[in-house]
Amino acid sequence: MRQAMPRVADLLAQRRQELGAEHVNLCWRRGVLEQQPGWFYAREGAIAVGTPFVGSEVDTVLRELGAWDALRGEPLLMLGSPTGLKQGGADDGKDRLG
Repeated sequence: MRQAMPRVADLLAQRRQELGAEHVNLCWRRGVLEQQPGWFYAREGAIAVGTPFVGSEVDTVLRELGAWDALRGEPLLMLGSPTGLKQGGADDGKDRLG
């Protein structure tokens, strides 16, 4: 990932420090390996990893990101919220950077 998506890799390392490796690994497993929406989605330029968020989650993300433009190569990292884990799943408190 570091070679293809260096800025997303940096954001992911930052999130590991802030949220803990256990939470980030859980998001990766559910969103990438198990392809569950609402857990992990990252994009840098034309490369995307994970499962896109769906439904109202997408609307929320689009509103918050506003002028975010994937074609400019701006990184995007979305993780399921640690708060959502207490409720048994991800919630609207996604981690978004861009």
